[in-house]
Amino acid sequence: MSELLDLIQTESVGIVEETLDFWLYECSLDDAPTPEDVAHWREILQQRGGKFVRLANICQTWLDEEA
Repeated sequence: MSELLDLIQTESVGIVEETLDFWLYECSLDDAPTPEDVAHWREILQQRGGKFVRLANICQTWLDEEA
């Protein structure tokens, strides 16, 4: 997951959005992230600010749906 964290911290909004979409909605249940992982991603995206805040909100929506 460290490569994924690096991607979330450094890549463009488009690449991060595609990656999040896969991990949150398309990957198998066996590979799905934990709520703790998604909360961490949300924090990173909020810190990046700007267009990444929308992606942080997607993470929050996923967390709300999983609760």
